[in-house]
Order: sequence, then C-alpha cells, then structure tokens
Amino acid sequence: MAMQDTARIERGRYTDVVYLQYRGPRWLTIARAVAGVLTWPFVWPLALLCKTSDVVFRTVAEFLSLVPYAIGIVVRAEFYRFALRHCGRNVVVEFGASFIYRDISIGDHVTINRFSVVHHCDIGSYVGVGEHAVLLSGSQQHNVDRTDIPIFLQQGRKKRIALGDDCWIGAHAVVMEDVGRGAVVGAGAIVTKPVAEFMIVAGNPARPLRRRGEPPSRPEAP
Repeated sequence: MAMQDTARIERGRYTDVVYLQYRGPRWLTIARAVAGVLTWPFVWPLALLCKTSDVVFRTVAEFLSLVPYAIGIVVRAEFYRFALRHCGRNVVVEFGASFIYRDISIGDHVTINRFSVVHHCDIGSYVGVGEHAVLLSGSQQHNVDRTDIPIFLQQGRKKRIALGDDCWIGAHAVVMEDVGRGAVVGAGAIVTKPVAEFMIVAGNPARPLRRRGEPPSRPEAP
C-alpha cells in the first residue's frame, strides 16, 4: 500500500503515516480513474477472453501480475473489474499476486499485497492481505487417508471461504477457514478453524489471543 511520507522513518521509534489508497488527495483518485479508463481497450478484450476457461484466466492473470507497480496496480484493478465475479472500487492488487479462479468476489477498498495467492474466496471491504499470504479453498483439497494409491490420485474436496469486512491478514499467513468481520490474522498464522468477529489470532495452528478493543492480558506473576 502506498503511504504518505510525512517524516523520515527512523530506527527505534514509530512514525505516523497516512495510507494514500484510503486517504489520498482527490486529484490522485481522479488520476487513477482516468488512467483506468485508458486501459479498457487493452484489459476488456482480455477479460472477455478469460470467460472461456479458468486456464485462460489464470494465464492472463499471472502475466498481468508481473506488470510493475504504478502501471500494474491500474491495469490489474481494471482487468479484475471485468474478469472476476465481482471486484469493487479502490482495489489494489500488488506485483506478483495471483488469483487461481475467476469465481472470486472482492469488496471495496481492498489491498492484496505482493505474491499472495487467492483460491475460491469472497473478500469483504476494507480488507488487507499481507505479502505471501495464501487463501485456500478449505483444508481438504487432497485426501491422505488411503495408502494404497498416491495422494494426488485420491479425490479431494474444496469449499469457498470468506473474509469479512475490515480484516487484516498478516504476511505469510495460510487461511483455510472463514475469517469474521474485523478480525486480525497474525503473520505466519495457519488458520484451520473459523475466526470469530474482531478476534486477533496467531500461531500454527492459529489460536485466539484477544478481541480487538480489549486490553492485552497480562501474564500472571510468578
């Protein structure tokens, strides 16, 4: 996510920043909208072609994922507006991020950061997905019970997962279940059970730490 550099970022202390994607000046919003329209002669035919199969969609999506930042975020946003089941306003898909299927829904004001991978998933509004995060189609994509045949010759099962509004998925997290509205998934967490609304989870497997708005629990004195 682009941020407004209000001051030099220094070691040892935090500096307040403003994320331009959400609180940028009006001229930036207008400029991005105009640039988006200019991409339509290029991205609309590609999106139309992608409706023929997921193979074509994935090929085009991975090709567009390699377009560098300033141009890429505009091209990808407009392409996914036409190619996905739904893609809302002010969506930033960073370099290297990949969507495996067309049957994906994205709300408004969403950031999919670098090298993330999205399977069958419905993403709400004001959602941030960290770098290298993976949103899978559940946790049963491959059956491992039988030993007389290879794993990848066995039947698998998939399901759609959902990220509620106002979620933050940390970098390198793997999400296999629904994440409720306002929840936070820590970096590197492995989500194997549904996450309740406004819950902060972390670890492998992900476990609840506390609810947003509640003070962190203090360790008991020895």
